[in-house]
Amino acid sequence: MEKIALISKDKSLFKELSGVLPKGAKLIEGIPESEGSFVFFDIDTMRPGMIRELTGSHYIMAVTRQKRTERVMEAATFGAYEVIQRPLTQEALTGILDELQTFRDEIRDNIPIAPLPPTPTCAIVGHSPIIMDVCKKLARLSQVDAPVLITGETGTGKELIAESIAQLSSRFGKPFVVVNCAAVPEALLESELFGFEKGSFTGAVASKEGMLKIADEGCVFFDEVGELPLPLQAKLLRFLQTQAFYPIGSTKEVQVNVRVLSATNRNLESMVKQGTFREDLYHRLRVTTIHIPPLRERRKDILPLVQFFLNRYKQTAPRQIRGFTRQFSRRLTAHAWPGNIRELENTIRSALALTRTPYLTTHELSELGTHAVTQQAEAESLGTAVTSFAKQAIDNKERGIYDRVHDEVDRALISYVLSHVHENQSEAARLLGISRLTLRKKLKY
Repeated sequence: MEKIALISKDKSLFKELSGVLPKGAKLIEGIPESEGSFVFFDIDTMRPGMIRELTGSHYIMAVTRQKRTERVMEAATFGAYEVIQRPLTQEALTGILDELQTFRDEIRDNIPIAPLPPTPTCAIVGHSPIIMDVCKKLARLSQVDAPVLITGETGTGKELIAESIAQLSSRFGKPFVVVNCAAVPEALLESELFGFEKGSFTGAVASKEGMLKIADEGCVFFDEVGELPLPLQAKLLRFLQTQAFYPIGSTKEVQVNVRVLSATNRNLESMVKQGTFREDLYHRLRVTTIHIPPLRERRKDILPLVQFFLNRYKQTAPRQIRGFTRQFSRRLTAHAWPGNIRELENTIRSALALTRTPYLTTHELSELGTHAVTQQAEAESLGTAVTSFAKQAIDNKERGIYDRVHDEVDRALISYVLSHVHENQSEAARLLGISRLTLRKKLKY
């Protein structure tokens, strides 16, 4: 029998609540002894701040007769799971208690927040074979003072890769200047890059150093370099060839020593064929290259990234966060992440802001969207994925490749099916053609 507690000085509330509780529930007064209890808290007769002291151990439903928004907001701020208006109805209470029961069951199977490891050499968090290769290449290229073109979809972390190259190179501690080619208006981009002399154009009331001069002895990072207008591409090409330039309105050439890093989410080779990007500049920028794969192609990195972002942002949550549920992790793993790491980061920040318990659950993912991995085959066929996995294992002289591939396929398939049926294990087992007991065993792997 489920014991439900009431904390109130209003004796009539005990009678009112007893009359509408669902069958099998027993109402008790006072703070319950067992952790994880459902508690109705009367904010009309009790100090609302007491809710904050109870939310770490219990699920609190605030009850009030008042129809003032400030009372509702106050109770929610202190950590109440729900705020219920009196008079109470059996229909409303049954719905809330059923939801809380599902909520509590999900939280029992949780993953604690892992402490952050020492600061990684590679700025991209993860341990998939594909991202390990990216980190190894990054480390090698950082030691060679040559231009690097970083490619990848929006949100994959191209700027972090550029920062890591600068930090690992001999230019560590020197300026790292970012030029967002898509954000600066075309009319201002030239003056921002090269600087200008006083009086060189209307509004130039004083001389100003450009970003290339500020970056002297360090690195300049051209983000979204594919957005550069053609006239400026020619001037940038000359700078790459000579490491010298003329500020606007000046006849004196400025010489600098700058390493150029650039990034794009566009296909520059295709742009060259279309005549929208200079071929000579393209070859100057891509002396060496790093490609960052999208998150959907390296699902092993999702949970390490979740842990990383939880550690980074957990202080922004309205309460102390201990971890997240396995259903939460399965939902994240099954998502296609069209916005890549940036989308995952924002999802974790949103979940932390919305959570009503010390654990993040699927309840905080209601706005995640429906981008499930139904189209993963378009990005990478199953056969290609298995071959790539096997090649990496062989290169690393690993054993037991068959069992590892089998386990990985099991995990990915079960994760997707569970997400598709909204974590209904009976329905998932039916679709997979296995018993529910077998499914539960596999979920514990």
